[in-house]
Amino acid sequence: MSANILYNGCLNLEIDNKIISLDPEGKVDADIVFISHAHMDHSISNETVTPKVTSEATKELVQFRRGLQMINTITFDIFDFNGINFKLLNSGHVIGSKSLLLKFKNKRIFYTGDICDKHRFHMKAADIPNSDIMIIESTYGSSMYEIPSITEIIEESKKWIREELSDGNSLVLYGYPLGKAQIISKIAEEFDVPIIINDYIFQINEICKRYGFSSKDFIPHSKYQKDDQAVYIFPASSRRKSPAIEAKKTKTAMFSGWALDDDYKHKIGVDKAFPLTDHADYKGLLKIVKQSSPEKVFTFHGFHNDLAISIKENLGIDAEPLESGLYKLF
Repeated sequence: MSANILYNGCLNLEIDNKIISLDPEGKVDADIVFISHAHMDHSISNETVTPKVTSEATKELVQFRRGLQMINTITFDIFDFNGINFKLLNSGHVIGSKSLLLKFKNKRIFYTGDICDKHRFHMKAADIPNSDIMIIESTYGSSMYEIPSITEIIEESKKWIREELSDGNSLVLYGYPLGKAQIISKIAEEFDVPIIINDYIFQINEICKRYGFSSKDFIPHSKYQKDDQAVYIFPASSRRKSPAIEAKKTKTAMFSGWALDDDYKHKIGVDKAFPLTDHADYKGLLKIVKQSSPEKVFTFHGFHNDLAISIKENLGIDAEPLESGLYKLF
């Protein structure tokens, strides 16, 4: 009985000579692949016959976003593979996102993927199992990232939208097409002006509606012909080329956890920035580790060094940041 982490930019688990690839973006050389969610940097970019494990929602979203058929995909929440028990758990990140709990012999390995411990509209906080070994993301793993409550951020954003609309401005609200855009859609739906959604986000919203997301039927940007006051929802990547920005009396806002940085809105060129995130913040990550109560934690991505130190100092749990190399688990 043996298990190792193999990390070289791609995160793999080797359990009794079987390779489980965790959220690979490039080519896959593994016996089975786990896809935690449908963000582009966590989902395969090429079709493969290698068995893939994910949720039904993530499968459909990856098919749409990547243009793949996702053949040979396993969407069961619990199953066995080569003597290893797989259990998929809600990670609270975006529609369809899952964490992975592996049970092998008497050991439990918990891979969080991107994870969030907060409820947001249609999104429930992550389910956290007990574990022996934990592999946790560290996007906001530094103590400088303690994000205000979701309720506070949402109410602040609604107040700003209401005031700008009262001043006669149109608004362009930016966020990632999967995750933030659905939260922004929920924030915007109470305002009595046309809500115009980028066509790509509109299609993602339609898929998400089949998996627990609900919102009003907004107007795809390609079908909006009027030049009246409106609220636009666009991908973060389009902020420098959005047609809506050319409208008169337009204000812009970005929704991102990085908005905690004082100069963020100036750096990206928007009028307002709200620190809304689909990830656990620093305190949330520590809470998740404490709740899972592992013997050993591996941190990866983002502030992985800072988080490993904090876990050891604050929780008294052995923690190590993942760098390139092989890590023996048992």
